[in-house]
Amino acid sequence: MPTYTIKNNENGEHFDTVCTYDELQVFLDEHPAFTKVITAPHIVSGVAGKTYKVDDGFKENMSRIAEAHPNSPMAQTYGSNRNHKEIKTYNAITKHAKSIGKSHDLNAISKEYKQGQLVK
Repeated sequence: MPTYTIKNNENGEHFDTVCTYDELQVFLDEHPAFTKVITAPHIVSGVAGKTYKVDDGFKENMSRIAEAHPNSPMAQTYGSNRNHKEIKTYNAITKHAKSIGKSHDLNAISKEYKQGQLVK
């Protein structure tokens, strides 16, 4: 049943009541000192953890795409099939690319890096 807010016009107090609309109308007819207050509706869109949970099939598909594009941000989010050494090498390349700047264009080198490939 819905919750209605009722105001006592004599002293200005607000009350919440749970009843049907017909019961509310009967109460307001019997008690003219009370009026219904219009309030914003309470909308429940979902329960966190249940409706926002990512499906395992979606995770698997994203992981497959991340493996096909190992240097993408998606690979950092969903993982890839790189081993520890390849991840450390990639991180070292991107770290030095940020510190050196565009003089050596290491960003282009890090984007071209593929697993198992020797660094130029």
